[in-house]
Amino acid sequence: MSLVDAPAHSGGRVDELPRRSDPSRLWVLFLLFLAVATMLRIPAFANRVFNSDEAYLATQAQSLIHGERLYLDTVDRKPPVVPYLYAAVFEITGSDDLGPVRVLATLATALTALLLAVEARRRFGWRHAGLITGLLYLMAATAFRPLDAQAANFEVFMLPVTTGAMLFGIRGKPAAAGATLALATLTLQSAAIVLVPLAWLAWCARRGRGLVTLAIAYALPVLVAALIFGWHDFFRWVFTSNRAYLDSQGVLGYALRLGLSQTGWFLLGSAALVLLVPFAWRSRHKDIDLWLWLAAAVVAVGAGLRFFGHYYLQLLPPLALLGVRGLGSPPLLARRWAVVAVAVLAVVPAACFLGLAITSHDNKDTRIALAVGSYVAAHTRPDQRVLVWGQAPEVYWSSDRRPAVRFATTGFVTGTSGGRPPSRVGQQYAVRGAWDDFLADLRSHPPVLIANMSTADQRRASFYPPSRYPQFERYLERGGWHRVATVDGVAILRPKVG
Repeated sequence: MSLVDAPAHSGGRVDELPRRSDPSRLWVLFLLFLAVATMLRIPAFANRVFNSDEAYLATQAQSLIHGERLYLDTVDRKPPVVPYLYAAVFEITGSDDLGPVRVLATLATALTALLLAVEARRRFGWRHAGLITGLLYLMAATAFRPLDAQAANFEVFMLPVTTGAMLFGIRGKPAAAGATLALATLTLQSAAIVLVPLAWLAWCARRGRGLVTLAIAYALPVLVAALIFGWHDFFRWVFTSNRAYLDSQGVLGYALRLGLSQTGWFLLGSAALVLLVPFAWRSRHKDIDLWLWLAAAVVAVGAGLRFFGHYYLQLLPPLALLGVRGLGSPPLLARRWAVVAVAVLAVVPAACFLGLAITSHDNKDTRIALAVGSYVAAHTRPDQRVLVWGQAPEVYWSSDRRPAVRFATTGFVTGTSGGRPPSRVGQQYAVRGAWDDFLADLRSHPPVLIANMSTADQRRASFYPPSRYPQFERYLERGGWHRVATVDGVAILRPKVG
């Protein structure tokens, strides 16, 4: 019995008898969702950089292709699946163009819509419930700023896996649910929060035995990954080093203002789902798992109080299902005005944000980074390493030059980080042990060129000039590093010869 056709267990929320799904109909539905997702992600097929996360992942992928090791030679505070996915795509295509990766992201988005449609059809039972759920999800997933909606980011690849884990849990399969969620966690750590609704489902299915089965099935793949990558380095970079990242001490006011702004944009883009959800409350006893899933996603979005737009994507799968529950009851579906209102509130924001993605251009920071990348490619050999002092992994990716250090941005040592004000930049906010790694790497494979991004404008200069970091300033002085060129305000440094 497949995931699609398995009956819901006694703790499930499905009142109607489950229908067997015709595989051919599922393929048709998937192809429809894929066509819609492709249309909504048209801007993604250009080789533009929407999000620095993509450039960081692409830089890691280039390093992995050259035989470097994850968490040793190339490091980020993220799990291993997506960097290796990027590397595999680059290897297969023979190019580091971002387009093919975004094709996979489009497939992942369509697959998430399909899985939600499968669950909606079984759970709600009325005609076209699955189709409407999938379409509402796709529209809402587009209604974000381009850097969040169009990029091949971690959340896009995590969501079909977490959704699959929930479907297994709903069908009373805690072992499959746990193993699938482990894969999702190895894609992005925040997936682990879905253990909350899965624990509820496991308890409903098999009581204590279900909880134990879920825990073991979840833990084993994570432990295997730790064995493969090395216990210390894996847990350091995937889990323990994130404590500082989650720290919001001293920035509460700044973070809350950012959160209000980002939440406002999310509510605007997902207005159809947000307005339908209250109507689902009267059927809450049927959907306890979905409400727990939504509550867990809210926690994941708010953790660390950084409020990046793409974090909100995690809210969409449970919101889509609850929204369609609300649409089918009291029932609003029988009221023409309600259907028209939902369609307008779903389509208009998606169309507006799609238009923004089509007409927008690379921002100033990205243009500067790509210009520096062109200079680096023209003035270094492919086997030489370079250092970018700043938050611009686009330089490494676009020049196809490997970093001299394991970090594709220097935020690990400068304390510079998204979602935080300039007051939270400084050596005291560096990741513990990162300076030792940084300096050791400079000794092991010194760069032939340094791009000092802090000179690009005054805003950057106030964040992280080398003068604020004595260890790096001494390194520059000892090597006789001096300016040999300026590219869009970025100082290009070379060491003293002889």
